Amino acid sequence: MTLKPLLAAICLLGGPARLGAQEDKAQAKPPVPSYRSQAGDMSKYFLYADGGFHADWYVGFNNSWIVKLPPIDVSGFAKAYVGARIGRSKIMSHPMGWDPNPIPGKIYMGVSRVPSFSGDNTFFLVEAEDIPREPLPNDSIAGVASAQWFWASVPMTHISSDGPNYLAVWSNSRYFTSASSAPIIAAALSDASGEESAWLNRSTKGAPPSGENALETPLAGIKPAIAIKLVPPNEYKVLIRGFMAEMDSQKISASFSVIGEDTRAAWLELSYDKFEWQRVTRYIFSPPYHVTLNRADMSSDMFYLRAAAVDALENTGYSREILIPALAAGN
Repeated sequence: MTLKPLLAAICLLGGPARLGAQEDKAQAKPPVPSYRSQAGDMSKYFLYADGGFHADWYVGFNNSWIVKLPPIDVSGFAKAYVGARIGRSKIMSHPMGWDPNPIPGKIYMGVSRVPSFSGDNTFFLVEAEDIPREPLPNDSIAGVASAQWFWASVPMTHISSDGPNYLAVWSNSRYFTSASSAPIIAAALSDASGEESAWLNRSTKGAPPSGENALETPLAGIKPAIAIKLVPPNEYKVLIRGFMAEMDSQKISASFSVIGEDTRAAWLELSYDKFEWQRVTRYIFSPPYHVTLNRADMSSDMFYLRAAAVDALENTGYSREILIPALAAGN
């Protein structure tokens, strides 16, 4: 065989194999999160938490919401989260605007194979100050937006594949005793009939629902926005680009861009040693990513700032840090 026919034969043998490999790669299922909820369609959870009639669906010291999900096969997934869609947090002077500080409080979630929750299966979900604010009827305040899904990481072993999964959400804040002071959980209409699968418990007094009366009041025709998110193994990255800050003695104005798939939140972090970092802003749920910090609320010493963002697969990315010099004496 001459050289040209030999090269042609090699190309014919190798070409389709390489093409097939490329097609397989192109057709491979991309890693996406899997959501398990009573509504199925997560977009159906639009009632109450975005505005308008709230139906007293607040997350509170005396208001715990519970749902029952069927067994869930977690094979093929690497991480699990429990979450709830919550909005309409209140300011101290609500419904007036003279004190825009948020009413403080923490919201927790639980996941259990039985309708009883304890410290072992309780997880911190979100601070009220990070929940979008409820708009005021006759004033304007910062932080007003649609309700958001908040997620708490839980061990994969807490998700039952051979029995029901009970999820609960509540608060330990004594401020959260009515819809006029507490955040509102979203809900979805439901045509499902038959076995009870959602409940309201108004006797918790800041503790997780537990005991034989945990499933106090069945809910019919409507379900709270509570879900499980499963995340598969993935190599996706969240990249922060163009992080910059302009500063003077009064303020620090920072901006940046985020590159990634389905970015769900971004924020700024502060550190004094570049080892321990703490978040110093509320979550920013959509671009453009611009933040202004009041220098009077921050340390007068030297510190570092960096930007961070997280995607729907719970991958977090960070920018390079920026050095913020100490304020000159007298400023």
